Amino acid sequence: MTATSKSTEASARVANTAWVQRLMVFALALAVVLLLSNLPLFPDKAHASLSSLPLAIAGIGYAILQFRLGPPRGILLKRLLLAATFVLWAVDQLLPPGPLATVIGDVVIGAYVLDLFWLSQEQVAAVNSSCSDDRSA
Repeated sequence: MTATSKSTEASARVANTAWVQRLMVFALALAVVLLLSNLPLFPDKAHASLSSLPLAIAGIGYAILQFRLGPPRGILLKRLLLAATFVLWAVDQLLPPGPLATVIGDVVIGAYVLDLFWLSQEQVAAVNSSCSDDRSA
């Protein structure tokens, strides 16, 4: 592969993800608006929508980014579970209290705990690998 083709490929990858970055900045801005919605200026009815939007946009943006990056299948599935959990949490924010909202909330909690479990396992494995590398050196 030539330097020019590598540069072109890198530029295409950046362009492919630039709009996802803008989407994530928008989600972050909506999260700030959500925090501001606790001021007395905002009507109470707006809070559910304001809490749902940044979650949904962040989840959708993250899922799209994963498809663009194309990680290995196992990693992709883990990351898509995380993205779907954000979207499901967004749906939960819009539901009235009741059994369905409770079940969805419990699924979201379970998915976040599973994701954190996977992350901690990866970090422990990295530390163990680093320690065994240090011992063999």
